[in-house]
Amino acid sequence: MRALMMILCLLGGLAHAEPAQLHVAGEIAPGIKTIDQGALRAQEHDRITHITFHHEGFAGSDADLFAKASRARQTQSITQRVLNINHYHATDAGLGMIAYHYVVAPSGEIAKARPVKYKPATMSTEWGSSQRADFEGHFAVMALGDFNHESLTPAARLSMIQVMSEAQRAYRVPTHLIQPHRAHANTSCPGETMLAEADELALRVTVYSVQTELSLRGCDVAADGIAGTATRKALVAAGLPGAGDVTDTVLFRLIDNPDLHCM
Repeated sequence: MRALMMILCLLGGLAHAEPAQLHVAGEIAPGIKTIDQGALRAQEHDRITHITFHHEGFAGSDADLFAKASRARQTQSITQRVLNINHYHATDAGLGMIAYHYVVAPSGEIAKARPVKYKPATMSTEWGSSQRADFEGHFAVMALGDFNHESLTPAARLSMIQVMSEAQRAYRVPTHLIQPHRAHANTSCPGETMLAEADELALRVTVYSVQTELSLRGCDVAADGIAGTATRKALVAAGLPGAGDVTDTVLFRLIDNPDLHCM
């Protein structure tokens, strides 16, 4: 019996692993049905090492097109918009299904999209090459809108941070690997205004992650991605008095020490 168990364990170790699926509080499941399974089979990956953020980006530099297209999109629910994007990505773009793992609406609503066992698939190319950019190991979240012409709403920004924080904590992604799409491909995505706050977004994700971990330990701190007096007091109460600034070191110390609690 022991020999049989060892063989089963070995066989299990040879099986294809995949990243654990996330569950984000309040997420919507749009009911995606249009999927090209053949295209998806070549897109499986076994771990998450990066987090990338994207935008819908439907107007390019055309302000008139942006105004017209925005009016049409404002009448659609997040479910409708996700299904529309998915249809294009699955049937015309050859990406298998919608390219992103999560989608965030201006209202702050969050939709689950591509399963995380499939890497993001975009039509962008590598810098200085015609080769399609490879996003193996990436977790992708996309904000609905075109951020060459608009800015994230406060609600969308906080939801983007929340989703990326869930991924950061689940997959242990350091702050410097939370990056815009443009960091990995020849593209303007996620648009000028989001690019302008890209570094701040990444830092806020880590602060939000630390605040969430502290809150789970009974600490009196709200998760908003902004490190203030309440966050510093909570770190002290949790037994991390020398933490100082909120950093990856602080976050991973909390994750690695589940017994730390506020007193």
